[in-house]
Formats: sequence, C-alpha cells, structure tokens
Amino acid sequence: MKKELIYFLYIILSKLPDKLIVGFWFKMITKIRARVLGWMPNNKVGKNVRVYRNVRTNKKSKLIIGENSAIKENCILIGNIEIGNNCNILNNTKIDGTGKVIIGDNTHIGRENDIFSHYHEIKSKDILVNKSKEVPQTTIIGNNVMLFSRVGVMSGLTIEDNVVIGYGSVVTKNCEKNFIYAGNPAKKIGERT
Repeated sequence: MKKELIYFLYIILSKLPDKLIVGFWFKMITKIRARVLGWMPNNKVGKNVRVYRNVRTNKKSKLIIGENSAIKENCILIGNIEIGNNCNILNNTKIDGTGKVIIGDNTHIGRENDIFSHYHEIKSKDILVNKSKEVPQTTIIGNNVMLFSRVGVMSGLTIEDNVVIGYGSVVTKNCEKNFIYAGNPAKKIGERT
C-alpha cells in the first residue's frame, strides 16, 4: 500500500508546473520530485538531483540516480537504470531498462534520444513478430560521454568514456574511448585529443 501511495504522490508532483510565480518554486519542486522518486522501494536518488515536469516511470522500475544530476521534461525511465553523478538527461529522452542501462558520471544525454536494453528475437519466420521473445541485455554509456539529440543506442552495447555521438546517429556497435562518432549506422569521424 505504501508503494502505491508514494507512486501516486509522485504522479501528482510530476504534473505540477516547474515555474510558478517565483524562482524559489522551481528549485523546490524539482528537488521535491527527486526526493519522492527516491522514496519508492527500488529507487535510490542522490543529493541535489532535479526531476523536471512529467518525467515518467513505473512502480516496478529500479532507478539509481547519482548526485547533482538532472532529468528534464517528458523523459521516460522504465526498468533497471543507473545514472551517475553530474549527469543531464534532456527533454523527451526514453531509456528502456528492460535489461539494464548504466550511465556513467558527467554524461550529457541530449533531447529525444532512445536508449534500449533489449531486442526482439525475430529470426524465425514461424513466430509472429508481435509475439517474439524479448531478450534483455546490458547497455553501458561511460563517463564524460555526450549524446547529441535524436540519437538511438541499440541494446547490449558499450559506449566507452570520453565519446561524443553526433546528432541523429544510430549506434549499432560498441564505441571506443576518446572518439567522435556520427551517422546511421554511427562510424568514427574524429578523435578527441
């Protein structure tokens, strides 16, 4: 019963406007949302986390969010997700933690990104695609990574530390540390020196 009440309280808080008449409200409501999110039984939320309006999750999700991180408006965080310290996840990003998603420290996830941690087993033509089996995997995004907007990250991949992924890219293979990737599928286009 307690879990349902906390979830219900979070849903109400998630709908309240971020900006009222004064800036004080903005600072308070984003931190209150984060605190209530941390009260849910499976979640751990660090200090100074800010959760903006209409960030969606569910009662079954397991969220770990490090200190000084921010989750912006209209994000969807469902499943088993770990977010490091000093991270920003911008508007309308969807993180699917069906398997597990791990995001390192000081990482910036731009607007409208899709990060997956499962795929559907669709090789057999004898199985209807809408009945195909979900296969959970672990997706890892390292420390000091920048994903520009509208990036897709497929399941089971590792994006190592200090990587930049360009706008509109689709990551289908692991990304080596200290490189810049772009395109569909994403390929190395430069090195971070």
